[in-house]
Amino acid sequence: MMNVIVQAKSLKVTRALREFIQRQSHKLEKLKDLKITKVTVYLEQDTKKSTNSKKVSVKYSIEVPGKALWVEINGYDFYDAIVDATNAALRKMSETKEKKTDYRRLSKIKELGLV
Repeated sequence: MMNVIVQAKSLKVTRALREFIQRQSHKLEKLKDLKITKVTVYLEQDTKKSTNSKKVSVKYSIEVPGKALWVEINGYDFYDAIVDATNAALRKMSETKEKKTDYRRLSKIKELGLV
């Protein structure tokens, strides 16, 4: 069971938003090879009066043994930005898993003297 922490700057996190983040974060457990120890989700709302810029920021910090993966997504709505950040985190974790697998394969090939 991984630990999910939600932190917000300059806004109150509602129960519905917190539960939504929890559900989205648990999608990260699909990648069984990477043992996630902690997920921290940082929420930030831009309070400036600019009309054309994206107003919210969602940052994921995913801690796996020996590494911390970071993903940041900006958007107009927290819910959409959280979904986008979760998908980006899944892609980044898949890439990390592939690198780990490739490194193991290469080590095995070298060990067998095939290179």
